[in-house]
This record gives sequence, structure tokens and C-alpha cells, in this order.
Amino acid sequence: MVTAVSSGKRKYPPSPSSAEQPYWLEVQLVDEMGDAVVNMPWKADSHHPDSGLIEQFTYSGQSDADGLIRIDMPHGLELYLVIETDPLLKEMETRTLRPGRNAEEDSTVRPVVEANGDIWHYAVVGDLCQTYPNIDLRTGETLPSFHFPVKSAFKGFQFRTNELEKRHVIEICPFRAWELVLHHQSEYSMANAINLGASASLAYADDKALDPVSITRFFINQCQDLSRLPQLHKSGQLYNTLVQDVPFSSRYYPPVFMDTSSDTSRPESTDEPGSGGNTLAITKNESDSPDGDTQLFYVYNTDKIIISWRGTAGLYDIGTDLAFSPVTTETCSVKKTQCTSIVPLGKVHDGFWSGYNRVERKFNNEIKKLRDLSETLDLFICGHSLGGALALIHSATLKSYAPMLYTYGMPRTFTRVAVEQLSSITHFRHVNDNDPVPSVPPEANLDNELYKLWGPLGKTLGMLWSVGELIAYQVKSWGDCFWHHGNPVVFLTATQSREWKECKRDYPTPAGCITLKRIMPIKAKLYLVPALAEQDMQNAGNKQKEFKASLTPKDLKTYFPEGGNPSRGADLTFDDHFMTSYMPFMNNKLLELIDKQEIVKSRDFTEHSYSVDEFKEQMQEEKMDIPVTELERNEIFLNIEGLLSVSLTPTLSMKNGNDALERFALYGEEVLENV
Repeated sequence: MVTAVSSGKRKYPPSPSSAEQPYWLEVQLVDEMGDAVVNMPWKADSHHPDSGLIEQFTYSGQSDADGLIRIDMPHGLELYLVIETDPLLKEMETRTLRPGRNAEEDSTVRPVVEANGDIWHYAVVGDLCQTYPNIDLRTGETLPSFHFPVKSAFKGFQFRTNELEKRHVIEICPFRAWELVLHHQSEYSMANAINLGASASLAYADDKALDPVSITRFFINQCQDLSRLPQLHKSGQLYNTLVQDVPFSSRYYPPVFMDTSSDTSRPESTDEPGSGGNTLAITKNESDSPDGDTQLFYVYNTDKIIISWRGTAGLYDIGTDLAFSPVTTETCSVKKTQCTSIVPLGKVHDGFWSGYNRVERKFNNEIKKLRDLSETLDLFICGHSLGGALALIHSATLKSYAPMLYTYGMPRTFTRVAVEQLSSITHFRHVNDNDPVPSVPPEANLDNELYKLWGPLGKTLGMLWSVGELIAYQVKSWGDCFWHHGNPVVFLTATQSREWKECKRDYPTPAGCITLKRIMPIKAKLYLVPALAEQDMQNAGNKQKEFKASLTPKDLKTYFPEGGNPSRGADLTFDDHFMTSYMPFMNNKLLELIDKQEIVKSRDFTEHSYSVDEFKEQMQEEKMDIPVTELERNEIFLNIEGLLSVSLTPTLSMKNGNDALERFALYGEEVLENV
């Protein structure tokens, strides 16, 4: 990196023509890293009244190898400097942002400039441009207000008469946009977890229906405003997203929305305050009549596409959730001349399959467009609850395009045989403590005769019979039962207990002993990704033998059964199901991991609801009194938790990845769960 701005008092050598001109001005152009912005064509104008006429003085040239512009003038007049627009925008698209986004406080250029006795300025490209830029604006899109402020754009950068005969350093904000950090890989990523979680939450931007305005504000307005991080607003809480800056030309296209409950076309754009007049790409229904209540949105840029399915939000969705008779995935054309199936064997939840097919019927052209985009872009799909089930079905239809699927609190969707045929799909399925939804439908064979004999009524009778059978006989699995797909990611509150025997003595003979057990006060909420342990076992070879001795593939299957959930006690804590519980824990854990990497030294993230370190200390102090099976289980869980730092590796490995994590930590705040 070439740093144009250096410390030390600066001497100003005269220009060749300075002896003839009594006034001068120097302007140095640098980016946020202090690197020179060179070879920029510029022009400066000043005006002088003479006998009632306006005499204009014009100067021009190019910034030199240090980004320096020198102007020698015959008059000490105000000066207006402009840079040729297209070269400036093209160059500033290639520059990157510093982590801190407060220009006054976070600039690393300013202290050096002022130590030199020079004058520091901060400018966006619109402050320096002379003419309207040649930007490929999409339909309904306007110039980004951050880069082209209405009050100052295209007016020239002003230098007053008392600011002449000095050097001015203009720190120029790069012409960039925000992009959610996402990694298209089979290994687990914390960046994917928190950003796809935010995308899944955005599908609930309005509690009654998919809210295009809020979602568009996020992906267009917020992702083009470099003064702060894009934020998710949810139930009174604010969550920052983990973002990187990309060239403005690589910004997101306006999100596209699909809603089967809509019977009218929504407006194509909005001019309400704060919207910037950006397009709301709400696709028009191919069928104008409502069809159920299924919603999703997608958004893409030059290299990635995100598809987010909405979860349960109304009575119709609840009906979809409850209609869980297993059916085949066969879909036929209208004339039934051609039938296809996303899995040749096995079955799918009837309600979820019907919900997905409503979108296929109503928005057939958009579904085809998604397939076309998936051919060239990295594909990411997400959803919460019912949205997770629909996201899995959609991933199954797009499995040849290598979708990365992250779901949160999703129910079982396919039967075991079908799940086995979808093993190529990378899927990380998040389960928060006692969230009850991942436990339905029950792990029992629901394909009983009542479904077949009684038609629609059989769905209800079959469900009641199967659940009753499960309760009565505690049947866990038989036949082609519903199974979970994907790698579990479990947020599990671990406890420890002290166990001892207390005997009542009646001399000369003891009257007997009883075993007493008491839960100890310190708990720890653990972030468990068994797939990281499997990856570690495959890659480590003979390393970390101590760890290998305490964790085996058999252990993983014991505590994280294939196709099922780990033992979590009673599944009745509905507060654990909402994204307002998933998002805070992921947010806090990411801050904790960044803190442990010592990426940010000025922040200390230690105020967690549960302290893993204190939990470990308690386990060591009370080791002799903790039941052996419980001790072994917690040791395994802590070993898995200890691997989570690996999930930051892809972000740290990418260009400016460290800056993205530092930026998240600088502005991140720990938030409470279940609020």
C-alpha cells in the first residue's frame, strides 16, 4: 500500500509559474486508506467582478502521482473544484472502505493531515463530480442519495478566500455498496448463519403480509448508505448484519416478491419519504385470484442470489402446518401429459407441498427465472419455521445448482426415504433449545390407512391417530417415517447436577440410603455444530489426540441422531421458536468469537446470559460429585462448542474479511433473548 499522506511538517516548493502568480492552492486527493487518487482530470473556476462584468478564471489538469493538484492564481478569489465524473467513479469503485464509518471520528487520514498543519475534508463522489454520472440505473432507480447528496452534488467543491495558500487533503469515500457476507461452501459459516437468519427474519417485515417497502429499504437504501451498517429491525431490537463493501455496480437489484394471497397487482415503485424512489420489484400475479397464503422474496447481485421463504403468519399457514399426511412429490402438467417428481422415492408433508405448489402455479415465470439465475449465481436459500420447510422443498427442486440452505426452527418435511435421496444438498438446520416446532410431525410412520380411506377427513383422523399412537406407545420410528434433513446446529442450555447418597442410620443396622440430586446454579448455553467435529476428525489426522479420545463418530450419533433432534427435554417453550430468540444468540456468539480473535481491542463482549467459562470452572470444581454420564456428555458438548471459531475462517480468509468482522464488532451490541 502506498500511503500518500505522511506525518511531519510539509514544505511547499513553488511551482514553475508561482513567481508570476501571487496566490496558490494545493489539493491532495486520497481514499479512506490514505492512498493517492491519481491521474484524475480536474477543472477549477473562479470569478472576479470587473467594471460591472464577470471575469472568469478557469484552471485544469490532472492529479499527479501523489494525488496532488496545484493551482496558482492571479486573484485571491473563491474557487470551485470539480473532477471529471466518469474517471472518478470508475477509480473510486476499486477502492475499499475503512472499518469505522464515522468520518469525523474514524478517519485515519485526518490526524496525520492536521499534524502536518494541513486542512482535512471528507467528501463523497457527488461532491466532486461536475456532470451527471453514466450509471446503469435500473427501472425506477434514482441516484443513491448517500453518494450524491441533493444539497451538494454537482456544485463543485468550494474553497473560500481565507482557505487559499494552504494544502487541503480531500478524503474521498469510495463509490461502493454493502453486500451481505456469504460463503458458498459445504462447511458451516457464522457469516452465513447470521446473514441468512437476517434474510429469513426480513420475510416477516410486516406481521400481516410480506412488506416490500421494508425489505426494499434494507437491500437498496440501507445497502447503499455507507455511513452505517445495514440493520434488521425486529420486535423493538436492532441487529447489525455482517457486510463487506463491493463496487457500486455490483449492488443488489431491487428485491422481487411473490405472495399467493394477493389478488391485485401492487405498485411497481414508491416515492414515499426515505424510499429514494427505488423500484419495488413486486412481480405481477400470473393468476389474479388469491391462492392460499404463501410468500417469499428473492434478491440478487452480480454473483449471489438469496431466496427467503416466509414462515407461519396466519390461520391459513397453521392449517398448512397441520395437514401433514405424507404424499408423493409428483407434479403433473395441466393436461397430465407429463409428470415429474423431485424425489423418485419417499414422500413429503402434504401441507408444505401444497403451499410450495401454490407458488409454482401462480408465479411460474418467476420460478423459471430463479432457475435461470441459479445457473450463473451462487445460490443461498433460507427460511424460518414453515418457511424452512418450503425452503427445503425449493432446494430439492434446485439441487443440481448446489444451493446453500440455512433454516431456523423448521419442522420435519420429508420422509426418511426421501431425505436419503437429498443428501447432496448442503443444509444447516438450526434448533434453539426447547423450540417445539422441530419436533413435528412426530417421528412415527404417519402413512396409515386412515389417510387413504377417508379423503380430506382422513388427514385429520390420520394425524390424531398417529399422534395418539405416538403418545400411547412412545413409538420413535417405524416404516417410512418423517425425518429431518441436514446438519443440526443446536443452541442447547447445558446444566450440571451434584449427586450424592444420604443414608438414614438406625444403629446397629443402617435403615437404608437414597440418592439425592440437585441442579447446580451455573448454566451454559452452547452453540453446537456437530458437522464441525466431523470435519475436524476428517482433517486432523493424528493431531489433537486428546480431543479425539473424548469424541468419536459414535458419540455424535448418540447425542445427535441422524434424521432427528438431540434430547432436549419437554418441547413446550414456544418463546424459543421465534427469530427474536435465534437472532440474539447468533449475534452475541459472533461478537464473542470476534472478541476471542482479538480483532477489536477497544470492545469487550463478556456480558452473556450464560458464561461458558464459568460453567467449565464449576465442572472442574465439582467433578467428583457430577454423575459420570452427565460429565461425559458435557465434556463432549464443550469440545464441540470449542470448534466454533473455525466457522470464522472463510470470512477471515477473504479479502478485507478482517475489516468486515471488525466493523461488525465496532457497532455491534449484545442483545437479550426472548424479548
